[in-house]
Amino acid sequence: MAGVLTFLTDFGTADGYAAALVGAAWAVDASLQVTALTHDIPPGDVAAGSYWLAALAPAFPEGTVHCAVVDPGVGTGRALIAAEVDGQRVVCPDNGLLHHLWLRGHQRRAVHIATDRFRPTRLSHTFHGRDLMAPLAARMASGGLVLEELGATVAAPALLGGLHDRGDSAGTQAHVLVVDHFGNVILSVTRSAWYQPVPVAATLPSGRRVDAVVDTYGQIDGGCALLWNSVDHLEIAGRGASAAELTGARVGDRVRVEWEAGPAGGAALAAPPALAPEATAPGRP
Repeated sequence: MAGVLTFLTDFGTADGYAAALVGAAWAVDASLQVTALTHDIPPGDVAAGSYWLAALAPAFPEGTVHCAVVDPGVGTGRALIAAEVDGQRVVCPDNGLLHHLWLRGHQRRAVHIATDRFRPTRLSHTFHGRDLMAPLAARMASGGLVLEELGATVAAPALLGGLHDRGDSAGTQAHVLVVDHFGNVILSVTRSAWYQPVPVAATLPSGRRVDAVVDTYGQIDGGCALLWNSVDHLEIAGRGASAAELTGARVGDRVRVEWEAGPAGGAALAAPPALAPEATAPGRP
């Protein structure tokens, strides 16, 4: 079976930048199965890129290579990283794109790519995705490179410091991470096997309080409600309407989430120590 390679970018599809990545990959191995996770990450929004990478990559077969290019620092001294997380392999800038996938992972390893060793004949200062990352990702997907050959091992990738929510047993100061195509307002707080909070309400900067909690979109009886979405992020959603428009919520807004008291809802929001290395990259202000 041919290798599987995906792309996640903020390039959009109106220009030819996304197609250039596919061409660069097929120039390495024309038999690769290439598809897009999305090219519609908001320009330069590393946090949104991190969310969608973690949301989408696990749906693919083990061994899939994902080339993620949301790279505001292209051409600067920022590092490139390659990682394998629970069987999914990623090539991307080391700028926080791996934040969510890495923190959720169990089997994890990463290397900083030795770019001097893999420098192509042509390397644009403004398009490392085409000239460097896509060819390397294609070589991995085709079996021509393994992770260890790309560079020195690192303990963890750069994480987004702005995504470390703060709170206590009563509530969490979260923020709006993504507003999706439907207008769902996706928050930075998550649940996991080791943390199962029960939400009670969310208060937005406008003062609006959303206190309906549901399991499905169909249970929303007008207005907005809170629910856990398909990748276990807390979400403010509307039924047949954009929650972002109904609430005025925007990406980056601070949102106070209240939790139910007791063992399920009373634990402070935190990842296990092994999954919460010190943040090394800036997040949202």
